[in-house]
Amino acid sequence: SRRTSELIKYAANAFLAMKITFINEIADLCEALDADVQQVARGIGLDKRIGNKFLHAGPGYGGSCFPKDTLALVRTATDAGAPVRLIETTVKVNDERKKNMAGKVSDAMDGDLNGKTVAVLGLTFKPNTDDMRDAPSLAIVQALQDAGASVVAFDPEGMAVAAPMMPGVTMAKDAYEAARGADVLVLV
Repeated sequence: SRRTSELIKYAANAFLAMKITFINEIADLCEALDADVQQVARGIGLDKRIGNKFLHAGPGYGGSCFPKDTLALVRTATDAGAPVRLIETTVKVNDERKKNMAGKVSDAMDGDLNGKTVAVLGLTFKPNTDDMRDAPSLAIVQALQDAGASVVAFDPEGMAVAAPMMPGVTMAKDAYEAARGADVLVLV
């Protein structure tokens, strides 16, 4: 049925979004315990029930499907009186992760980004695309600017789309130009 088909798409994307959010939280735990998240991801990915796809820690998910479909599933479930709390939490944790990435940059700079130049490499929500829909870089760059940083950015595919979405950001012609003179370099 149409409803079943719709829920298949929402549920599949919500599950993958949850898997990404899970490994991101494990990455935070690994950082706190001085463990290697890549090795943890590799180890759990060897379990055939889990698999190794979507176990790459990063700044949070974005794009055209995961944000839209997780929110649609939450809304559908709420309207039906059958909440999906795991997905509600996934959405919340993912949104917080994007904002918290700027805090990690600030911590690396002894808590002060005011007047610092931050080079950001990678703007789109994933490599090899110019798609900026819900890209984590949008929240990260805004938080860096809010902390007083000047941002210079480069993305091999997405700068033309990103530039109007990131007022005040200097777009560099390549990664080397972005990094030149920066106080810190951020790979998004």
